[in-house]
Amino acid sequence: MTGTGNRERLKASAELALPTPGPPDEPIRQRRWRSRPRITDLLVAALYAGPALAVTVAVYGIDGLGFVLQLLAVVVSGTALLFRRRAPMFSLAVTAGIMLITFPAPGSFAAVATAMALYAVAVYRSARHAVVALLGTGGVLFLAAVLLPGSLVDLGQAGQAIAVLVIAALIGFNVHSRRSYVAALMDRADRLVRERQHLASIAAAAERNAIAREMHDIVSHGLAVMISLAHGSAEIAPIDPARAVDAMRQVAETGRTAVADMRRMLGVLTEGNTGESAGVVAPAPGVGDVPALLELFRSTGLPVVLQSVGVPPADPGIQLAIYRVIQEGLTNALKYSKAATAVAVRVEFSTQAIMVSVTDDGQPEGVPADGTGRGIVGMRERVALYGGTVQAGPLPGRGWSVTAHFPPPEGISWKR
Repeated sequence: MTGTGNRERLKASAELALPTPGPPDEPIRQRRWRSRPRITDLLVAALYAGPALAVTVAVYGIDGLGFVLQLLAVVVSGTALLFRRRAPMFSLAVTAGIMLITFPAPGSFAAVATAMALYAVAVYRSARHAVVALLGTGGVLFLAAVLLPGSLVDLGQAGQAIAVLVIAALIGFNVHSRRSYVAALMDRADRLVRERQHLASIAAAAERNAIAREMHDIVSHGLAVMISLAHGSAEIAPIDPARAVDAMRQVAETGRTAVADMRRMLGVLTEGNTGESAGVVAPAPGVGDVPALLELFRSTGLPVVLQSVGVPPADPGIQLAIYRVIQEGLTNALKYSKAATAVAVRVEFSTQAIMVSVTDDGQPEGVPADGTGRGIVGMRERVALYGGTVQAGPLPGRGWSVTAHFPPPEGISWKR
């Protein structure tokens, strides 16, 4: 895991994990009224009924048939406005019917109630419904003024009423369009947030896998070597105490190397998460560190030989992947291969491909009860990041082989 690559992945995860936007900026009073629709409808009905009753009393007094009829019209229209949000077409049908019946009468407020209901149709249903209702109601008024002989509705009165209805419909169209636009923006923002959260979860999962691979490579390799050296030291201590002491020194050195690798990884993670420098971070191991790695395994008694052909690429990420493949292959040979007489590590570099193989001639003992197979899975994931593949399995007769193939990266600069 290179420091630069890890920091970039961590920053990408942080950028993707954007907070969910809150509700749209709108006045607190407006949100408060929207949260109480029934109270709003009641106030709208009262806003119509109050002035209408006052005009009715002023024109007709408080007795007589005219007062009773106008009072009934106001009550019915006001009641219909209570349903303007839940059933706007019903509200419009009732108020328009009252208007067509009482419109010629002096002091009639039915046109105002119809305009309120038409506004509600435009806002809560659709512009098409509002246009049809406007054409129907206005058309009836116009025909009544023009065609009916002796009609009490003249063309001027009808024109004024139709103008009020048109204005109400236009206002409703505008409000409906604005609400639809805001709803579309909020829906798009919600989709973007969900998409970013999904991408952030994918990035976080990839980062967790990368950390798990690195932890496995560091811990599994270090412990396998330390356990092997400790066993060997215990066996030879009665015979050759000096060699036993050397083996335990090697155990300590291996432990220090594992701790240094762990600190390097944790330092990169800390810098990536906080944006602060974690101090000097040791470079990730590469192809140049392979000879020292082989010497460490030889000290455990593993008969390792190396054959390298060609010049490695300059990309530190690929070099780290090659190093980890060799490390995992040797760790598996140390842990699971019984009585191996030769362990061959071969690395071939060319402009067409990179091939890395670790082969032993021991008798496979299988994965022990505490094994998880994570090492081979981690190798495949690591190599797949560079478009490569890994094959691992037993050889005919006896032995085990791990082979990784890397395609040359585009634009790679080869050392010469």
